[in-house]
Order: sequence, then C-alpha cells, then structure tokens
Amino acid sequence: MRLARSAVVFALGFFAIAAQTLLFRAYLTAFEGNELGVGSFFGSWLLWVAAGAFAGRGAARLARHVDLLSLLYPIAFAVQWTLLTNARALAEVPSYELFPLGRMIALSVITNAPVGFLTGFLFTLTCRWWTDAGGLPVARVYILETLGACAGGATATALLANHAPGETVFLSSALVVAVTGGIHRFAAEGRRWGRWLALIPAILAAAVLALGLDSRLAERNGRAAWARLLPAGAYKGRFTTPQAQYLHGEREGQFVVMSAGGVCESLPDDAHAAEVIALNLAQ
Repeated sequence: MRLARSAVVFALGFFAIAAQTLLFRAYLTAFEGNELGVGSFFGSWLLWVAAGAFAGRGAARLARHVDLLSLLYPIAFAVQWTLLTNARALAEVPSYELFPLGRMIALSVITNAPVGFLTGFLFTLTCRWWTDAGGLPVARVYILETLGACAGGATATALLANHAPGETVFLSSALVVAVTGGIHRFAAEGRRWGRWLALIPAILAAAVLALGLDSRLAERNGRAAWARLLPAGAYKGRFTTPQAQYLHGEREGQFVVMSAGGVCESLPDDAHAAEVIALNLAQ
C-alpha cells in the first residue's frame, strides 16, 4: 500500500506540471502571446493554488479520499481548456483585436480557477492523507510531488518535441493519474465489488489512446481554431512543434499558416513584395 500511495502523490505532481504546460500554451494562443499576460497567468495560477490550499485545511475529512479526488484533475483540465479556447468569445473580443488589459486579467483569474484551485486543495489533503496513513514525515510528499513534477515536465516536453498534439499529452497524463488512483483505491477496498469501479477511468483513458481518438480530437480542435479566424473550408491540416501548434490551409490563392490565434505567415506575400518593389523603384 505504501508503494501505491507514493505512486498517487507522484502522479499528482506529474499531472500538475504537464497540465500547466498545455494550459500555458493555450493561454498564449488565446491572448496572442501578450507579455503582460504571462505575468497575469502565473500570478492568478498561484492565487488559486493558495486559495485551494487554504480550503484544503478546512476539508481534512476528505483526506482519506485523495486517490478518488485525484480523478477530478482531468475534468478540471477539460473545463479550463474549454474556457481558454473560448476566452475571446467570452470577453467579446474579436480575434484581430488586441485584448484589453482589464479583461485579460479578469479572464486570467477566472480561467485558471479549475486546475489551480484543485492543485492547492489536493496537495494540502495529500499531506494530511500521508501522515494519517502511517505517521510518515510529510517531507516525503514534497519529495514525491517534486519528482513527479520533474517527470511530468520532461514527458510533456518530449512528447511535444516529438510533434505529439496537446490532446495526446493530456490524455497520457490523465492515464497516469487514473492508473495510480485506481490501483490504490482497488487495493484499499479489499474484496468489495465496488473496487472495480475505480479502474474504469484508467480503462477509458487507455482505450481512447489505443483507438487514436486523441488525434481525431486534435484535428477537430484545430479545425475549430482555424474557423474562429478564417473560413473553415480553407483549413488543410496542423502540425505541432515544441514552440506551438501551427494550422495551415489555403486562402485566396495563398498558403496560410496560423499560430497563437493569428496568421504568422502567408505565401506568396504579395503585399510585402509590393512594398519592397515600390521601395526599390523609389531609390
């Protein structure tokens, strides 16, 4: 049981950092890489972590259910991801306009609530859960959570560097949480038939990845992101790099590449070519 409990703590750190990586990329896309938005994102993230940790102090009775509560992480991520991808629609700011600072800060606070709050909440409960289970020093929670965070960051980076879409990174991280939480609950329930229910999230996550539904989801999300700025029929595909996700298609005879919520390249660039020609002729 101690090994299974350690795995749950490790998985919490793993998912937290992997989720933050993906959400930060989505945040930069929603606000077009605004430098002020970077500070707003991490400031509001830490604010919600603190709020969650404070709330966890008053919910000590839930500590024995940390393994089950960890399964809320993927749900919180899905909610926050949806809020971020629809941030401009929620704030009524068109894709081609600069995001007003006040609305950007307000949306940062709102959109960071699900995962940020749950991170602080679960960590506080995990410390209580760990000490109540065997009287072990709480310092081990910090060590295991940190090791998990390092592994989560390295795994997310490796997958993104290998051109895996964010949806694959998310589902892989969700599988880690579901497997560790499910196995611990399965062992803790003894011979009760209900213990099999704890394994359902892990089975579902594994099935989604095995069937390649993550790639289909990424394709659908890419098409939806393209349609927010350009006609959906012009969309041709997407590719992922360690830096960002890029969408490409054709528009009025031009090859268009979109990233961070805007067009980053178009070929041939007739407008810029005309400026260069005019400048050379003037000289």
